Amino acid sequence: MSQTNWEADKMLDVYIHDYLVKRDLKATAQAFQAEGKVSSDPVAIDAPGGFLFEWWSVFWDIFIARTNEKHSEVAASYIEVGSKYIPESCLNV
Repeated sequence: MSQTNWEADKMLDVYIHDYLVKRDLKATAQAFQAEGKVSSDPVAIDAPGGFLFEWWSVFWDIFIARTNEKHSEVAASYIEVGSKYIPESCLNV
């Protein structure tokens, strides 16, 4: 997929399809691709579990670190450092 043709909604669809394929949800992936007219071009970021899953894993770890004891040290450090530079109103989403 060309970088000059980047559109957020289309890219999200491509990565949702990639996630479904990598989760071995073949029928769902095929239906999603057909109904959404999703490109069959290879994804630019071909992560083993899918870029969407990897992004979600990082997001969830950082998000949960704000409200729960079950988080990684890296996420706790990110929250600690980020809180020095990000306004409090943005941290309490």
